[in-house]
Amino acid sequence: MKRLLAAAMFAGILSACAGVSAAGLGKSETPQQSLSATGKAMSALKSVRFDANGTVEVTLPQALVDQLKAKGGSQAGFLSSKMSVALTITGAAQRPDRFRATVSAKLDGLTIQTEVVAAGGNLYYKDPMTSKWEIVKRAGAEASHSSSAKLSYQMLLDSAKSITEITDPNPSIGGATVDHYRVVPDLVRLFDQASAGQSPTNATAASALKLVLQNATLTADVWTGTSDHLIRRVSYDASLSADLSQLSAARASKPADKAPTFSLPAGSVAQVTAHIVIELHDFNTQVNIQAPTVAG
Repeated sequence: MKRLLAAAMFAGILSACAGVSAAGLGKSETPQQSLSATGKAMSALKSVRFDANGTVEVTLPQALVDQLKAKGGSQAGFLSSKMSVALTITGAAQRPDRFRATVSAKLDGLTIQTEVVAAGGNLYYKDPMTSKWEIVKRAGAEASHSSSAKLSYQMLLDSAKSITEITDPNPSIGGATVDHYRVVPDLVRLFDQASAGQSPTNATAASALKLVLQNATLTADVWTGTSDHLIRRVSYDASLSADLSQLSAARASKPADKAPTFSLPAGSVAQVTAHIVIELHDFNTQVNIQAPTVAG
């Protein structure tokens, strides 16, 4: 779970800086044209700082909760079939590939704090139990996985179900006049485009993932500077449901996967809803992100 959180957060924040310097365009442009210009403006940044807050609601099958508690012992005592996690994230991103964030997750009376750093192609996180740095992904680790999906900012726009402009009563953030757009991605189409021409290492797992995406919804609201096209705020609302018995079977079909396996009855459905807001600021200010020292 810690690695999933670190990787997901890393990908989510840097996606705001992905893309392709854009001169200010007139309001005659379409929402797609404006957001394409935003991609170009964000890609020209040298650095950006961000703050994020969000809530994730998780409903798990009781059978899974019982098995997790049995495997995790006292450390898994906080788990229940219905959980609400409050997230607070602060950090900075620096071109071309450096990123640092402090993450705080509150679950009932439990607070977990950690840090995540990306530098030199490596992804690190600080174990909240030991306060020691560990490597999540090493540079070049994806080289042997030619079947890995490749996503891009423009691909997200091109595959969207809809992109619309929203009229706000007070179109200003941090003193900057902004335009507000709502993007509803087609997650299955996005997955297909990102995976085009690649053979999955586990066809069963890929099919299971597509099934999850078919039952998922995601809406992204983006506020961009009217004059500079820089993103000031991004808001995500997501909802998904997944039959964990199918996903467990798909994982079991991959012999190299050493992750714990669980025995779940058919129809063991997990549901997740999330609302996350990211504020971006201090564009092109001095940022110094260094790789941490990994013990042992």
